[in-house]
Order: sequence, then C-alpha cells, then structure tokens
Amino acid sequence: MIVARTLKPGDLPALSALRLEGIRLFPHAFLLSEAEAQASDAPLRRWIESGTVFGLFDAARLIGFAGLAPQRNALSRHRASLGPFYVTPDAQGAGAADRLMDHLVAAAKDQNATQLELYVAAANPRARAFYTRHGFATSGRLPAAVIQDGASQDDLLMVRDLTQDIAQPGPDGLRRLGPGDWRMYRAIRLEMLEKEPMGFGMTAAEFAAMQPDEILPWMANSNIWAVIEGGVILATAAWFIMPGAVQAHRGHVVAVYTTHAARGRGLAGKLLAEIAAEAQAQGKMQLELDVGVENTAAIRAYEAAGYRIAATIPNCLNHGGHIHDQHLMIRPLNA
Repeated sequence: MIVARTLKPGDLPALSALRLEGIRLFPHAFLLSEAEAQASDAPLRRWIESGTVFGLFDAARLIGFAGLAPQRNALSRHRASLGPFYVTPDAQGAGAADRLMDHLVAAAKDQNATQLELYVAAANPRARAFYTRHGFATSGRLPAAVIQDGASQDDLLMVRDLTQDIAQPGPDGLRRLGPGDWRMYRAIRLEMLEKEPMGFGMTAAEFAAMQPDEILPWMANSNIWAVIEGGVILATAAWFIMPGAVQAHRGHVVAVYTTHAARGRGLAGKLLAEIAAEAQAQGKMQLELDVGVENTAAIRAYEAAGYRIAATIPNCLNHGGHIHDQHLMIRPLNA
C-alpha cells in the first residue's frame, strides 16, 4: 500500500539514500552536487525536524519525497513553496507521483495556503507536463538558475492557485474550449497541421514541440470554439482581438478545421456564426482571415459565411519551398 506522510527522524537514512539517487540520476533537478550531499546529513536532519519534508512509502520502502515550505511573513503567508520533488524511477508512471502531489496540496491547504509555487528545469518536459496536469501554470523564467560544468540552465516558475479546482474537459456539443480541453485541442491541432499543412502558418513540428504549459496560455489568448462528440473535437475555429487600442475593433479568425470524417455537415459554418456573434457582442466591427488562393473549398465556405476578398498577399507563406499567395477576407459585423 502506498501512503504519504511527514518524515520522522528515523527516516533519515532512507531519505539520504533516495536524495543521493536523485542527484546522481537527475543532477540538474537538485541545487547541490553529489559531493555536497555526501558531506553531511546534518542539513537533512534539520529539514526533517522542520516538519516540511514529506515522504511516499510503498509498504516500508521510501519511494519518493518532497519539500513543502510555507511562507512565514504576514504579507506572504498565503504562499507555499514546493520542492524538491522526487519519485524513484521504478515507481514512476503508476500514480505514485500523483499520490505525493495530492498529499502536498492537501497539506498546503491545511496550512491555509492559497498559492503553491515551484521551480522546474525548462529542459524537463516530463516534469513540466506533470505539474501542468496538476494545475500549475508557468508564471516566469529564471535564466541561468543552475550552472553545471560551465553550461547554464533556465528554470521556470510555475504556480498553482489552490482556490481553484483543476480544470476538467467540458461536455460534448458546440461550445468554447477551456483550459481543461487542452489535450483534445492539442490532438486536433496536430491533425490539422499534419493533414492540411498548406493551410496554416505553423508547422506540425513546431506545435508538437510545445509543452502543455506553453499550449495553455496559447489557448487562453484565443477564443477557441469547437464541435465535440464523444470527447473528440470534430471541428474547430478560433479568433483573437487585434493588438493595440487602434486595432481593437477588429478580430482575426484562425485555425478553422473540420476532420475529414465530419465534413459535409456544415460544422465550419456553425462555428463561424458563433464567432461572429461573439465578436459582435463584444463591439467588434469586422472579422478578418487569411486563406490560400489555391484553397477554393475554404474560400467558398468563407464566402457563404459572409466574408469577401479584400486583398491578396503575395508570397505569404513558404511551405517547404512552395511559396504561395493568400487572400485577406473580411466580414463586416456592423452591417
């Protein structure tokens, strides 16, 4: 049975051994060297005595540990810092790390913390994905947080708001996407970039390289609509407000796509209508989009939705040496 609890003085040898394992396997994840860790157990003993280190046990075996340090000053008592966080490799991927994280979150809430913070190596995509799944969002970047053998490594500051539940996927239907839908949106975004690469200004490789903590703010900056059936997105379209006060009356439509199996059902038209209604309700005067001059099916669909060609942008996109033009199409909303 796997349980998590506050470590006691008698756990010192197991903690010392497990931390040393972590330093050897993942040296960039810890702020001290193997030699420093082996020099003395006194800092670990004081850490245990502080009551801020928690262990994860499989029966009597310590398989993970993490620190949870509350802020003590009056103006920052709502904050707690998490770290280090380590689970031995043979216990990873089976829910052990989730169990430890859940215990830490509960402990932080018991201490009346409303914000949980941690630092993670920017070059550690697995850890970043794990923390994102547990409600953490990237809030900043610390350059050269660690320098080892002359090479510097940045850390990301990730923060979780403990007053909010972790976002879950929404229901089926035609609706706006939220942060809990990022996995299903990631799937259809990759599909559209792989199957229709000429229609978009980003490559599948570029999007595949984005980590979950990068996808979430990217989604938050767009108003993404989708048709969902059986927990799968069949069609999607998004729009964003043009930046700056002098352009804020305009919206730009992007990422319009319907899966091949769902085409012919008018889903794109329904999504474009929802976007137009939303933009108009926000006082926008017009919507704009770019479409390849060779994409006659899409041009017809946009014309049916009220868009008209306003200009042609020569040499707009370069897909692997195929340089092609795009039409700028506009739909007025104040008519």
